[in-house]
Amino acid sequence: MKDHHDIEDVFHNTILKVHEKIGQLRQDDYFETWVTSIFINECRAIYRKKNRQVAECPPETADERPIEDRLELMENLDQLDSHHKEAIILKYLQGYSQQEIADIVNVPVGTVKSRLYRGLSTLRKLMEGGEGNEL
Repeated sequence: MKDHHDIEDVFHNTILKVHEKIGQLRQDDYFETWVTSIFINECRAIYRKKNRQVAECPPETADERPIEDRLELMENLDQLDSHHKEAIILKYLQGYSQQEIADIVNVPVGTVKSRLYRGLSTLRKLMEGGEGNEL
């Protein structure tokens, strides 16, 4: 999410859904994972909606430059497949364990491990200037 309006929409929709569906939460221990799962699904929904609109609108040319290293990392991260990018963000930027990621995205832990390994390998190649387009 690069647009602050989209981020606001995601938070708003997440809070509404959590409030509406709190009765469906089976165990209080999994509240954070459950909310994160709703949050990710809301991000995906807005991302899909934006991708449908891309064909209609020209790309934005915002020239906002954060710290150079972070910019390079984020640019390279954007080149990854969405599954690999999602796993890396949840693991290394959000701090979730592999099991928690598996629960959030509804896949086996082995799939999470594979996505992390392949995503990091490709990201490493991209950061070194190699061609990481094997995905």
